[in-house]
Amino acid sequence: MRNEWSRRLMLAAVVVLVSAIGGAWPATARAQDASVTIDFDAAMRGLKFDPEKIDANLDTGSQGNGMLDADEMALVAAALANPSLDLRPSGGIDHATVRAAAQQARRSATEDLKALLGTFPTAADVVVGYVLLGQGSFASYDAMSKTFGAPLKSDYSLALQLGRWLAFDGDADGDGASNLAEYRATISGGRAAYVAAALDPRVKPAPGAAAAAAAAPAPSRRKTLGIVLYPGFEVLDVFGPVEMWSYVPDFNVIMIAEQAGPVKSAQGVAAVADYSFTTAPPLDIIMVPGGIGTRTQLLNPVMLDYIRQQHQRTEVTTSVCTGSALLAKAGILKGHKATSNKGAFALAVEQDPDVDWIVKARWVDDGKLLTSSGVSAGTDMALGLVAKLYGKERAQRLARSLEYEWHEDPTVDPFAISAVPRIGSR
Repeated sequence: MRNEWSRRLMLAAVVVLVSAIGGAWPATARAQDASVTIDFDAAMRGLKFDPEKIDANLDTGSQGNGMLDADEMALVAAALANPSLDLRPSGGIDHATVRAAAQQARRSATEDLKALLGTFPTAADVVVGYVLLGQGSFASYDAMSKTFGAPLKSDYSLALQLGRWLAFDGDADGDGASNLAEYRATISGGRAAYVAAALDPRVKPAPGAAAAAAAAPAPSRRKTLGIVLYPGFEVLDVFGPVEMWSYVPDFNVIMIAEQAGPVKSAQGVAAVADYSFTTAPPLDIIMVPGGIGTRTQLLNPVMLDYIRQQHQRTEVTTSVCTGSALLAKAGILKGHKATSNKGAFALAVEQDPDVDWIVKARWVDDGKLLTSSGVSAGTDMALGLVAKLYGKERAQRLARSLEYEWHEDPTVDPFAISAVPRIGSR
């Protein structure tokens, strides 16, 4: 039985690949009407989404469903690429229906996003891909789009009717197995294998695979990156890194403070903490900024306890400027290499002289710990974190897209001091 299933899957893959563009399967629609010819992979990259990683379209919280968004869109692309596709006899999707929905969605998205298309010309294409994947996916993208002042308020009614076939829990070929079940059973063979199985009612995953897919969707693979605010934080310490990290689809950046709500910076402007220490979710990455308020927080056991507790579970713990003094006071840096603002270096050293304080460094990477020098150096460290997790090329692309001249070498430090200050010398 397994051999027969494998034979059918291979045959279906060949048939679909021949009817498409040949070779590897990109998420590209090749419909007769050029207005619905969409390269979804390229469109996502145009928004700085990584099609090889992002899974964030289950609900308004951008939770994942266990399928890469680009792989889901490949199913849409395949339906648009094959004018002869008609799975209605088995209860599945057909080309004409998908094509009409895509055309309507494209017109509506172009209208809704017209203020953004000059900067993000592929944004409407991405909308088409997401809204055709069902109501949950539509809600997820709409929530993000609203933050740019561009809610999806036009007519997407045709697209939203297709969730029963194209959503992760839909059934594109009407064979009784959800797209997620087909995905989990076949994706090890690549995107083409999944698309072939999802559009062939003769190919079904084994019962065990279908049962596994019926379980709750896999949790999102996005990393929760929490930035800790406190009165008197340095604005650029926070928003230099935020500018970089907010364009990393893998990151869910949140603001946290002892109490949720507005927190006034050293510059007098306030930022809003989304969560308090008691309501914040567990963090994969934490960043502690510096600022004149550091000195008060060094005497705040609630702050120090929170940093210490989060560090026990984080994948990476980071700081900017005198934020490293707080890490040192919490006992996190002992025996590790670290740096701090050169103008307040003695303050950091005073918190723990058993840290290997580096006086010449733009930022210091010591395994789980990334600490940066003063203020603007935090932006370089933020890109250093991207490079650490996803490769230097990705960090370079991000810097170029934001027209930022990244100091890629952490040892090049124009503000270095000559020696570690003695305790009490400040």
